[in-house]
Amino acid sequence: MRPATKAEGTGKMKILVAIANYGDTSGKFIHQLIDSYRSFSCEVDIVALSNVEKEVAEGVEIRVGLPTANPWSLPFSHRDLFVERQDDYDLFIYSEDDTLITEDHISAFLQAQEALPEGYIAGFVRHEIDQDKNLHYSTVHASYHWEPDSVLEAGGELYAHFTNEHSAAYVLTRAQLKACIASGGFLIPPHEGRYDMLCSAATDPYTRCGFRKVVCISRLLEFSLHHLPNKYVGKIGLPKSEIDLHLQKLEQIHHQSLPSASLLDGHARVEFTHRFDRSFFTPEVKSVLRAAPASPARVLSVGCDMGRTEASLASAGHSVKAIPLDPVIAESARLRGVEILDTDLSNPASSIKDASYDVVLMNLCLPYVRDPVDFLKRFRPALTESGNVIVLFWNWSCLAERKRLKAERNQFPEAANVGDFAKSNIHRTDPAIVRSWLKQAGFQVERTAYDTAGKAAKLSKLTLGMVDPWLGLTGAMLARVR
Repeated sequence: MRPATKAEGTGKMKILVAIANYGDTSGKFIHQLIDSYRSFSCEVDIVALSNVEKEVAEGVEIRVGLPTANPWSLPFSHRDLFVERQDDYDLFIYSEDDTLITEDHISAFLQAQEALPEGYIAGFVRHEIDQDKNLHYSTVHASYHWEPDSVLEAGGELYAHFTNEHSAAYVLTRAQLKACIASGGFLIPPHEGRYDMLCSAATDPYTRCGFRKVVCISRLLEFSLHHLPNKYVGKIGLPKSEIDLHLQKLEQIHHQSLPSASLLDGHARVEFTHRFDRSFFTPEVKSVLRAAPASPARVLSVGCDMGRTEASLASAGHSVKAIPLDPVIAESARLRGVEILDTDLSNPASSIKDASYDVVLMNLCLPYVRDPVDFLKRFRPALTESGNVIVLFWNWSCLAERKRLKAERNQFPEAANVGDFAKSNIHRTDPAIVRSWLKQAGFQVERTAYDTAGKAAKLSKLTLGMVDPWLGLTGAMLARVR
């Protein structure tokens, strides 16, 4: 797409901004957004989308009405507005009322669109700022990650795809908006799926209209939007210093033609939620520590994400080496002191020496490989004669997970396919299934530890762990070579 041109009859670019602003008052941050837009050197018209009549600021148009009875549908009301005025403006901006866009962001967007191939949209990520003025990227959490093989060069800059399409805002040129409308994926009723309704309103141009969102990694700060509340710092996301390591690796992959393969495809083919995707930012898993040998052991972790569990194993006295999910997240594990093996991720067992490890940890990877038994067998030679394998698994048979799965099946017909690998790209895992895989691969199960929290942890303590198979959301099954 070429960048926007000046609107007819004017000497300046014209921009239409729609800001979702729910509630009886205008809120704490929207005035910062308005001040920013009004400082632009071009013509900017601002429309606040509201559920009730109210005054936001002088000169700001109020558009009142919910598309449906659901309060979270409010952001979708910008779609009709953009369609009605598609010929009146050069650029169209939608955002939530706490995400700041500056004129510098718009300049960077236009430069990117001048260079990017047809079908690509320059997108944004969100950051927050802590008390010491350090940036933290709240966009980066859960299963969302940089795709190592997505790096492209355009106009002398590098771009890559980040799997979290949501940044609470988007910018479209007039031509891009018209293409979105023509696709049939723009003027649709409010909906939710892999993203909730609020996030879906800001991601449909990328997920339903045929465009691919890429982020400029060589000038990330110019494509990073400040989430003004700063409420996720220390809760989710990564500091800029760690994100910089990811970007450096992406640049190395491109400039040095480094391998960009991933260990597995952790994206579940499930349209109503993203919760079945493999997380890249899991916390320390205590069941693994309890299942591991008491004495120091040589441990190989297969499927290492950001490395918190592996780092804890190392702190407990074990010698830990790891095969990462991909070469980018490996930088986070290295940051935590985990030694990453230089191995071919498309054939990860091929370079492992026989009998070189006392323990092989299968770190939440078996659900995402086509043949878990074969995968286990490939790594069996890496173990010593008295070696053990630990399989960290998602316990689908625990009561909380059963309840959630039942609710999803009642609401979404597609949920019946989850756990069928051919249909959903994820295997169901529970103690019986994992035990069966291990037996077929030539291992004998010794014990299983489970992870419980809150009330479940208290009940586990009272029953000396007897109820853990029904309460633990995850488990670590230890098995020895037969």
